Amino acid sequence: MLRKLVGNAKLRARVLERVDEFKLNKRAGESVWYRELVLCILTSNSSFFNAYKALQELGELIFTGSRNQIKETLRNAGYRFYNTKSEYIYRSRTVLGSLKRIGQLAEKDTLEAREKLLEIDGLGMKEASHFLRNVGFLDVAIIDRHVLRYLSEHVGFQGKMTSKRRYLELESLLKSISFTLGLEVGVLDLYIWYSITGKLAK
Repeated sequence: MLRKLVGNAKLRARVLERVDEFKLNKRAGESVWYRELVLCILTSNSSFFNAYKALQELGELIFTGSRNQIKETLRNAGYRFYNTKSEYIYRSRTVLGSLKRIGQLAEKDTLEAREKLLEIDGLGMKEASHFLRNVGFLDVAIIDRHVLRYLSEHVGFQGKMTSKRRYLELESLLKSISFTLGLEVGVLDLYIWYSITGKLAK
């Protein structure tokens, strides 16, 4: 199925357009990177679309809002985990100003940069990988429920994401799949998302 999607010229053009956005983000400033970080915090245990809506509602509050302002905005936006995520977002400001330095580290070693991102409350392996992909580093896999569903239906994987070790094992498998399709692994999940949802995620 994925090979057929990759061979679809119209879809491939849309995917490449999205990849160009990621690459443009790599050259963007700290504030753009921080918005991407907050988006990735919001996607944890939430759908991407609810997270993106919540980010739009927050606007500049991610930079200037109090804990309570962030919490109330998330709650009014219908976002479920407004208490926990408002705290994570508020505390994440301590890394604002240092994200581009993490990017410099990623230029040398993306996996080491991901380890650095895991020190931020609210980021796990998936979220840290999502952030790196969205700022232009395409050699890490974003393993969310859609990707797990794909692996279950087409590769025979059974079970849940239970550990960092399991994440790395599945990332290695996804890199093998992406290699056979002539893709970078950070692009593969766009096709998997599309195969399941009919949409291209950010």
